Amino acid sequence: PDQVHPFAPIIEELQLSNGKGELVKGLHLRTTQERVFLSGAESVSFTVAAVDDNGHSLPLSLRNASAQSVPDSRTPITVIQTPVTFADDGSGRYSGRLTPSTQGFQNYAGTIRLLVEVASGAQQGVAQFDVIYSPDVPASWTGVREALEAGSLNFYVKANVRQAGRYVVSARVDDANGVPFALLQFNDEVAAGSREFRLQVFGALVLDKRPAFPLRLRDVDGFLLIPDKFPDRATMARQPGVIHTSARYALDRFSPAEWDSEERRRYLAEYGKDAETALRQMENLSGK
Repeated sequence: PDQVHPFAPIIEELQLSNGKGELVKGLHLRTTQERVFLSGAESVSFTVAAVDDNGHSLPLSLRNASAQSVPDSRTPITVIQTPVTFADDGSGRYSGRLTPSTQGFQNYAGTIRLLVEVASGAQQGVAQFDVIYSPDVPASWTGVREALEAGSLNFYVKANVRQAGRYVVSARVDDANGVPFALLQFNDEVAAGSREFRLQVFGALVLDKRPAFPLRLRDVDGFLLIPDKFPDRATMARQPGVIHTSARYALDRFSPAEWDSEERRRYLAEYGKDAETALRQMENLSGK
């Protein structure tokens, strides 16, 4: 489900613990968090509400809310701390928004922890949220084109790549009736400049599932992988919703050929070697 609807908010409900670390009976904090990873000028929203064991709303007041950097223990840095404004939406649920680039974190990369101190009746507790922020945006989207090539449908998602490296891009495809059809992914090294990420709808899959055309490309996300470092990625801006609708294609234009790639051939060759080694070992054992 998290891949079908990747931009759905993160919803949690936890029993409130007081200042002594004891769980408070009949009192739960229901929270939402819009996202975990963000970069550049992006922001993230949060909500906090109190409910009883049956999910009914309870009175809640917010005493304080602040966000601070969580230092990497290997690298001593000055801790950044800033207040975050929350407001009651009228139903007893409080909502707030953090924009790291304008709230003191514009030169910081790492975990930002938001602590929200709340009270319900005589009980007090804290709601905690973590986000992972990178101030740099490695690439920006510039458009989409499609092409039916070698019996498969390719979506080429265009981008202006500022920082070269390995990019991981994911997108979802629904059919004309809104039924989820495929998860498409790109994972490869990309040079700086005007580039295209190829996302392929394999022909054999189309022939097997027979989706209703046109297909709709939606909910695209991507990031630059940063090995041996934390954060291990710098994210591109999300592209929520449908960003491209394909042309209509007859099924006979798609190929039934099996998937083939250099990686697949390499894996099959390794599996073949393993099988031969195992067979020789069995022959040696049976000969004793």
